[in-house]
Amino acid sequence: MTYEQLLKQSQKEAVKYDKEVEAVKLLLLELSNQSAHEFYLNLKKEVEVDFEKMFQMKLSQYLIEDIPVQHIIGHAYFYGRPFKVSKDVLIPRSETEQLVEEVLFLYDQYFENQTLRVLDLGTGSGCIGITLSLEEKNMNVTISDISLDALEVAKQNKHFLDSNVEIIHSDLFDHIEGKFDIIVSNPPYIPDQEALENIVKKEPNVALFGGSLGVDFYKKILKNIKPFLNDRALIAFEHGYLQKDIIKSFAYTYLPDSNILQKQDLQQKDRFTFIGFKDVLKG
Repeated sequence: MTYEQLLKQSQKEAVKYDKEVEAVKLLLLELSNQSAHEFYLNLKKEVEVDFEKMFQMKLSQYLIEDIPVQHIIGHAYFYGRPFKVSKDVLIPRSETEQLVEEVLFLYDQYFENQTLRVLDLGTGSGCIGITLSLEEKNMNVTISDISLDALEVAKQNKHFLDSNVEIIHSDLFDHIEGKFDIIVSNPPYIPDQEALENIVKKEPNVALFGGSLGVDFYKKILKNIKPFLNDRALIAFEHGYLQKDIIKSFAYTYLPDSNILQKQDLQQKDRFTFIGFKDVLKG
């Protein structure tokens, strides 16, 4: 059997099990230890029997046992970099890449060439904070999380990707010190009673659920954030697409002097809220 035949066969299986065709392609590509270019050049090449057996075993873990492909291969790509992931952290999503992109854009617009303190609150794998530290050398980034298991994954990513982020174990602001110019967070925002696909249930509950409406963490953060912000500062959130208005109301309640900008993701869903102070986001 060739790589091409194995790919087509496994993609048909994915459709049969109502799984993502692209995930199956990623699994085959990563397990073959080839670059994308090499893989497509070798599509007509015969697959070794041992490799085919191993791939079929890993494929069944995804199709039947609902283990995410990223957990099987041990990493997920975020902003072009491989981040180690496990059952202890949320698998990075494309929407979160857009959050990072928006923060970098707003940095250029309002803080260009300034050295800033940045906090990634509830970091998980570290993908937001580590990426910001690598993309913008003027950002001195601190990443924090309540989960020690998650921070162990973030620590591995820090070293593997050669980032200089500071890592702190903290339940929101409990062990955070000093003031920051940018605080970014992608906290748990799925409502407690929302039904999840089995494959999503393999990710840690602490990183998924955010109370009856999914907004508990936003309320806690905004209620307690003021002492940790410099006078001229930016808050950046990712959130659920139905949570735009209530998060805006929290911001006006706890931070009445703030400027608010809300944006959609690439699927035109309300996904991001940015809160600025002084001239940041004004006008």
